[in-house]
Amino acid sequence: MSTPASVLVYDGRKDAFRTVVDLLTRDMGDLVAAPWESARIQRFLEAQFGDRPFVFLLVEENSVHAGETAVRRALDARGLDPTIARTFERLYPKIADPFGRVVHGEAPADIHGTFELTPAAREHIDPIRRRQ
Repeated sequence: MSTPASVLVYDGRKDAFRTVVDLLTRDMGDLVAAPWESARIQRFLEAQFGDRPFVFLLVEENSVHAGETAVRRALDARGLDPTIARTFERLYPKIADPFGRVVHGEAPADIHGTFELTPAAREHIDPIRRRQ
């Protein structure tokens, strides 16, 4: 059995972010991008967190990475130099709030780290994984 595709959850409401995510995920058959505002992702968030937080996520196998952890893991997956990936990881907590307020119109939720993918959330993310 093959490893399920990873899912990158991002703010797809702006063309610039869709373009960046398209570039990040190009030629990566094992990484699917899904906009935060989609109905399926909203149901996934509710099942995973009991809420619908505005957060940057990377779902890999049985883990949900949030915030700076998601940034580092996404950059690592793209093959970016580890030093650069760690720099972005360290910067994320400092710039996410002001950047989010200015660019997204809202600050990201204060959710960071790695969480176990819940069975209820898996039901919503697995169909996205299969769209690779």
